[in-house]
Amino acid sequence: MILPRTRSLRRRILATALAFLAAAATADEFTATPSGAPTPFLEPVEGSTGAFQVDRTIEASALATAGDGRYLVVAHDKQAPLRLVETATARRVGTLSSPRFPGETPNSTKWEAMAEDADGAFYVVGSHSGKTEDERIQHRKLIRFRLAPASGPGGLPAIDDASVVSWGLDAGLERALRGLGLPDEAVGRRKVEGLAIRETATAPTRRELVIGLREPDDLVRTFVVDVTARPADGAELAPTPFFAFAPGAIEGVRSQLTSLEYVPAWKGFAIVTATEDDRNGFHGNTLWFAADDRIARAGGTPIEPEKAWAFEPTMKAEGLCILPGAASSGPGSVRFAIAFDNDARVTGAPGRLWIIDLARRAKAE
Repeated sequence: MILPRTRSLRRRILATALAFLAAAATADEFTATPSGAPTPFLEPVEGSTGAFQVDRTIEASALATAGDGRYLVVAHDKQAPLRLVETATARRVGTLSSPRFPGETPNSTKWEAMAEDADGAFYVVGSHSGKTEDERIQHRKLIRFRLAPASGPGGLPAIDDASVVSWGLDAGLERALRGLGLPDEAVGRRKVEGLAIRETATAPTRRELVIGLREPDDLVRTFVVDVTARPADGAELAPTPFFAFAPGAIEGVRSQLTSLEYVPAWKGFAIVTATEDDRNGFHGNTLWFAADDRIARAGGTPIEPEKAWAFEPTMKAEGLCILPGAASSGPGSVRFAIAFDNDARVTGAPGRLWIIDLARRAKAE
């Protein structure tokens, strides 16, 4: 005779085993093909025409594609204006700002993540962290905006001021973290560093904003909020826990989330974690992939994402976006742009831009 409690235990063991086998069955092989070496970001030489030099101050913290991919929108985590950068050369060709953006003083925003939706709207978010309450208030920015078309031949896009809206996020994140039972100290360390838009392909379209936290860093944690019916300007968002995982450590240094991107072609999330020790030393980056079905199967428990690529042990990757067009690696490939922050003001190592094709193929049996 099998006791009810024993049957229940066996069912749980069987369910766990089946979930493991399902995850194993969907494991894939990833192959990265870089397009040359990482390129330093360049800035115009003051007082000259057409001359550029290495930008030794930019701390590139987030990326998004502008239009057809000729340009990238690049966030600098120490200054409010966004940069417009030529994708092929990493040259800064302009800046993007608006009277409705935060102040232009250094460190007034601490932009840490950016995303773009299928309608061409951009989302940029501050870290929501700081050493003082005043800093934390300055960094509590979540802004949605659109770009106005370039004016005339050779013109550059600009922010459409009428499109700019801002939303509150901090109070909702605090409630969500407390709902997970985290202690006050961990909740107080919250720091946003990932942002992605997930949209369904079927009508009616559902649009979700996914927020990733760098800290607390016992786990990589993400939260989600439905923005299908666009919230009004000034609205307070109420994100709920989405998925989480343990990123581990490299050379004894904890891996932390630095960027998040939804990949429609793969139906899942590309996630970058990076390492940085107390002396601004870097120990490596990891690109993970978390498929939608794997997240759904987890049912709110921590997932085990696929480890797609370990790369660049001497730099810190902070920005990630998908470039339009076909990747050179063929079917099953996606072209990404990666920005390296490198804490240039401290380390002296300039930020860099890297273009890579990442191929995803089912493992051979």
